Amino acid sequence: MEYLTDINNSLKSINEENVEYIDLFDYPELFYGTTNFTTTRLNLCKFPKEAQEEIKDYGAGAVSEMKNLNSSACGVRLRFFTDSKKLIFKVKFKRRWGYLKMVNWGGFGFDVYGLNNEEYIHRTVFAPNNGHNIFAETILPPENGQLCIFLPNYNTIEELYMGIEPGSTIKSLNYPPDKRLPVLFYGNSVTQGAAASHSGNSFPNIVSKILNRDILNISCSACCRGTDTMAELMGKINCHSIIIDYTRNAYSTQIFKDTHEKFYKKVRSLHPDKKIVLMTSQSFNHWRDYDEFDEIVAQTYKNSIDRGENTEIINQKQLFNDEDYDIIAIDSTHYTDYGMHKIAKKICELIEK
Repeated sequence: MEYLTDINNSLKSINEENVEYIDLFDYPELFYGTTNFTTTRLNLCKFPKEAQEEIKDYGAGAVSEMKNLNSSACGVRLRFFTDSKKLIFKVKFKRRWGYLKMVNWGGFGFDVYGLNNEEYIHRTVFAPNNGHNIFAETILPPENGQLCIFLPNYNTIEELYMGIEPGSTIKSLNYPPDKRLPVLFYGNSVTQGAAASHSGNSFPNIVSKILNRDILNISCSACCRGTDTMAELMGKINCHSIIIDYTRNAYSTQIFKDTHEKFYKKVRSLHPDKKIVLMTSQSFNHWRDYDEFDEIVAQTYKNSIDRGENTEIINQKQLFNDEDYDIIAIDSTHYTDYGMHKIAKKICELIEK
């Protein structure tokens, strides 16, 4: 890796001979997991202005997180075929410092997989050290030239260039025809990807890998509030199924009671036949602070079943035994890769029923 003071600088330690750069923001067709489907230039912001502005009603922490993370690339994948034998990525991030409880390969990492039919073969992950936000890195494509790169879960990409050999082919790598409708995720910091060891190991991204299916992750730390604006946004998206991980960010039991089923019903009215999976809270190591929240989620689920709706529930605590607790999460909440995989496998089981 080479660090830069300006993204337009020539590289010193990486050989740029016989390489020409393309601005990847001019190739939105190579990216999956965005909500801006009609733009001619890539836009990674998943939240409409109204959703960004209404966060001011939920406190300074939520305002700060939305401002910082509204264009994070969580769940976004760069999928393409190339016959170039070498690729050089030049990246400019918005943020240069990592997050508490997250390694940079999870928060800031480009997680690189080769594809062999529907098999994802991990090749490498690259991310800058703290204090750097402009850098370059070389990767070697697999022999068949098929790549899926999971973009950073907790940083905003301001500029992104890819160096290829002159005359090389770059073309989009579509999902199979029956896997193109995305699984839609709405949730909190854990759903966004904290604290996976590398960006491809957030549970939404693992679902995408297991099923070889498109996903769309409209999650933002501290900003999952179950608002009508977000329900309306979700209602506009043609999707395969919906995962609602709305619990902890409500903070107050009364607020949660007032909003959880209301939010679910709004989403359900806009997707009357889709599979919707409700998730209880992430709260482990015998913490009881969100038990009342879990009861509210369970009641929303029961009411939906009584109405004959296509709804499932995941009680996250019940997926783990007491002896698992020290390997589930790095604290009482934020999953390790072990926890992420357990949740992802359960989601796959339910949405494939």
